[in-house]
Amino acid sequence: MLEKTKPVNKKKVAVSIFFTAFAFGLNIVGISPVLGVINEKYQQYGTSVIQLLQTIQYLLIMVGSLMIGWLTTKISKKKIVLSGLLIIGICGIMPFFSENFWILVLSRILIGFGFGITGPMNTAIAAELIPEEERAGYMGLHVVGMGIGTMVGSMLGGMLAGWSYRNYYLVYLIPFIAMAGVQMLLVETPPIKTEKASDMKLNKIIYLISFASFVHTLFINAYSTNIGIYIAENISNNPGLAGMVTSVNAAFALVTGMCFSKISAKLKNFTLPFSILTAAVGYGMVLTVHGMVGVLILSALCGVSLSCFMAIGAYLLSISVEQEAVAKAGGVFSIFGGIGGLIAPIFMGNTAKFTLGENTANNQFVIAFFGMLIFGVIAAVVMMKKKENK
Repeated sequence: MLEKTKPVNKKKVAVSIFFTAFAFGLNIVGISPVLGVINEKYQQYGTSVIQLLQTIQYLLIMVGSLMIGWLTTKISKKKIVLSGLLIIGICGIMPFFSENFWILVLSRILIGFGFGITGPMNTAIAAELIPEEERAGYMGLHVVGMGIGTMVGSMLGGMLAGWSYRNYYLVYLIPFIAMAGVQMLLVETPPIKTEKASDMKLNKIIYLISFASFVHTLFINAYSTNIGIYIAENISNNPGLAGMVTSVNAAFALVTGMCFSKISAKLKNFTLPFSILTAAVGYGMVLTVHGMVGVLILSALCGVSLSCFMAIGAYLLSISVEQEAVAKAGGVFSIFGGIGGLIAPIFMGNTAKFTLGENTANNQFVIAFFGMLIFGVIAAVVMMKKKENK
């Protein structure tokens, strides 16, 4: 347990944040590199059902996020992180041992609880142990870790899937490595001293940021749920190629995370609109520049968008409430994002079919382009008015 007089080893905190984010990056990649193969193997269930496998974990992500405020009053943040990583590792590797479709469905649902209780923790840990003026850098590090985790998961998973698509699930050994790092490095701090989680008050800013997470997740998921299928249908059915493309996404997310402090210092209030509009540009490019060039541009810009949005969202959460309420605020943020991710395949598919006549990956990219463009413009106008008021 941490003594109040004992100085915090910021390097150890930073590395433990990196380890957690590294494993959490697997939530972003999900099963995207093998989604095209799975779509063919289980075609009797239909493409819309297969796409849900990429986002169905949001069901229990929301449950875990709902519990996070209460959990921080009962056990330490370190124990929450370790428990979450253990769940991610066990559930993630389950489909390696069985080709049964319902085992895959079960693993994708249950893994969400692990991601749900792990996701808000880095923001809460940084808020507890790191001064406010230094937190943007730590949120950038969080995104860097997610970017590397996504990139390694995509590349390694794609390579393993080249021998057999089931080998892809071996990437879920990564959370066990992350557990070892967190166990060694993260300091143990006591649970929050409050009678009940509802005592940790939130404000309207938290709900506005969380609603932004809902909208962003809704449209950014058009990339993760469709890119593997788009490549398989239009370019190649090689899972290794899909893995390479998603690793490009992760690489740009990584670079963005490394540069986030400079980006936010330069753009200030317009960091949030920037994080949204870059995705709009990416969707626009894949619709106008066909083939691998358009796919790579989309992957790169969606990586920038997701990385920047997650970092600015986490930073805004950490400075908008009292330190004791940051984990709860992160849980609300995750819940709203979870709802967006959960309904994304259904919403995007039905919207594409209703407005454009057919539910295809290309048509979902069209919907995502206009959605991100409108959302980004609204965010820019709001931030402009906020700047004028100041």
